[in-house]
Amino acid sequence: MSPTLIILLIVGVVIILALGAYAGKLLARVSIQKTQAKQQLAQRQSAIKHHNEKLVESITLIAKAITEQQCELSEGAIRLCRLLEKVYLEQDANYPERYPALHQLDSFLADYPTHAGYKALQRQDRMRFDVKRAQQEEQLKQAIEAECSQLSTFKP
Repeated sequence: MSPTLIILLIVGVVIILALGAYAGKLLARVSIQKTQAKQQLAQRQSAIKHHNEKLVESITLIAKAITEQQCELSEGAIRLCRLLEKVYLEQDANYPERYPALHQLDSFLADYPTHAGYKALQRQDRMRFDVKRAQQEEQLKQAIEAECSQLSTFKP
C-alpha cells in the first residue's frame, strides 16, 4: 500500500469518527429536549388541572348559592358566565348553548352600568334599570335555577 492511500484512509476514518461523534452529540441533545418537552407538558397539564379545579369549585359554589336563593340571579349569572369562559378545555363546550338562560341574563345585563356608573345615575334611572332587571330575572328564574342545579355538580 502506498503512503498516500494510507494517509487518505486515516483521514477518511478520522472524518467518519468526527461525524459519528457529532451525530451522537446531536442525538443526545434531541433526547434531552424530548425529556424537557415531556416535563413541560406535564407541568402545563398539572397547572391547567389545578386552574380548572379552582374554577369548578367556584362554579359549583355559586350555582348552589343561586339554587338556595343566597345569591341574586343577576350577580350569579354574570359570575358564572365569566367563570365558564375561563374553564380550559381541549374542545369548545359551547356553554352558551348548554346554559342559555344564564347567558341570556348575562347578555341582557352586559350594557347595564356598574359600580360608579350605576351610582352616577339619577334615582329614577336606577329604578328603571332595577325594574327591567327584576322583570328579566323573574322571566328566567326557573330556567336559571334548573341550569344552576346542573352546575352544582359541574364537571368540565
